Formats: sequence, C-alpha cells, structure tokens
Amino acid sequence: MDESIRHEVLENFERGPLLCAETVLKLIAEAGGRDPEPLLGMASGFCSGVARTRGQCGALTGAIMGIGLMATEEGPAENREMVYELTHELVERFTRTFDSINCFELTGCDFRIPEDQKRFKESGIKSKCYEFCTVAVEEALSLLRDCGALPDRDAFIRARLAPCGLSCGHCLAFAEGTVRESAERLNRGLGPNFGPYAERFAGMNPIFKEYEGFSGLLDFIATGSCTGCREQGCLFQACKVPDCTKEHGVDYCFECAEFPCERHGMPAGLAERWRANNEKMAEIGVKAWFQGCNGRPRYP
Repeated sequence: MDESIRHEVLENFERGPLLCAETVLKLIAEAGGRDPEPLLGMASGFCSGVARTRGQCGALTGAIMGIGLMATEEGPAENREMVYELTHELVERFTRTFDSINCFELTGCDFRIPEDQKRFKESGIKSKCYEFCTVAVEEALSLLRDCGALPDRDAFIRARLAPCGLSCGHCLAFAEGTVRESAERLNRGLGPNFGPYAERFAGMNPIFKEYEGFSGLLDFIATGSCTGCREQGCLFQACKVPDCTKEHGVDYCFECAEFPCERHGMPAGLAERWRANNEKMAEIGVKAWFQGCNGRPRYP
C-alpha cells in the first residue's frame, strides 16, 4: 500500500472535509495535474454507498470517475471503449481485494439508520474505508499510467516540484498549473466584452473602475507558459539551484552531499525557505512533500 496515498486519504477523509468518493476523485485529479475543486460536487452523491442507499462503494465510484476524467481528454466518444476496459479491470481488482463492491456488504452499515452511522464512526469501521480509498486510488492510477493517460509518477513530480522544494505546479507562470487554469476559466466566464459592463457597474460600485488593470493582469496570468524550473530555469534570475542540481546529478538539493551550501544565489529569506523545504523532503520523502504542497498556496 502506497503510504503517500494513504496519508492523503487520511488528510482529506479522516481529518478533512471530504468523504470517500470525493477524496478518491480529488487525489486522481491532482495526480493528473487537474484542478479538483470544480469536480468534487459531482462525487458527493456517490458517497456513503450512493447517498445512503446501500449502493456501490463510494471509493470505487470515485475511482471510476477519475478514470473517466483522465482518459477522455479527446472526448468521451473517442475514448469510451478504453474507459470501459479500464473500469472493468478496476472493478475486478477491487473485488479480488475486498470480495465486494457494495458499500453495505463492505461496511455492514446501513447509513440511513442513525445507529449505524454512529457505529460506523465509533467502532473503527470507518478505518476500513480509508483502505478502500487508498486501494481505489492506487489501482486507478496504475491503470491510467499503464495506458499512457498519466505520466510516470516520479517524472510528473519532478516536472512540478522545483529542486529547491517550491511547487512549480502552483506558480502563476506554470503552463499546466491551477493558477493559470483558474485565470483562464475566469476569463472565459467574463467573456471578451465585459469591459463596457464594468464601466456601467462603476456607478454602483467604484471598484469596477479598476477593471482595465485587473483584466490586463488576468490576461497575463491566463497565458502562463513556463514548463518548470528544470526546463526553463528559475524565473528568479539570481537563483542557481536548477543549474547546480544538474551539475551534481541530483533532482533535489537535499540529495547532494554538499547540502546545505552557499551556491543557491538566493536572498536570506528565500534561502531559509529553500533549506527548510529540502530538510523536510529529506525527512518525509519527496512524494509526501509534493502531496502536501497540493494543499498549500504557492505564496505563503
């Protein structure tokens, strides 16, 4: 069992606000570089055995949704057969592991009954669901990678995690990042002709007088094209970390025998963060650090 995935399941399901199907869909979307936030509501009705109807396990359903999300980028009609094949294999693997795909059979709880809801939380049954979620995510990601719908996990992380430990994936300039994608969605939502409306709205709220400047900034963020520090170099020109790690044949500074050193080229505050990031990666591992970055803003 992948401990980094289990850690994320616990963070989102046990200690966070999400339930089974929501958690699984979120983790698969993040693994594929997609923003999960607009998707989670679609999974809510599948939690607790399809909304407490003693139906299919929400963890499995969330994984099926994740497969559909990642395997149909060219459109469902073109990829439906592949999704069917992946889903069949996922269901078979899940059934072999747990002997059932039905929530009531797996947990022994009818979530329409308050007593069963209480028993689920207080008797340790809920811990089974963490295992269901972890396995569902693992198997779905494995299938998606095998068919080419997801990149190799280590390569995916390297592309989105700078050698200094900062998240390229959450940088406003990153081409496949959530910041750029969010700006693009907002741009599409406002449309190309919102400017005259902003002028009218300024009579009701003077904040709209700032729209022209805001629009320019939004356009800039929406067109981010950076592919990450490892390919284009750090946007902070004084930073020497990407070139230095290449010279030393390591992916992250903490892997270098000379870490910590003074070759980073960063000002004091950023250097402290660089060192702390790498020390933490050395302690908990790169995968766990990367997963933690997904839950934090890039600019603290």
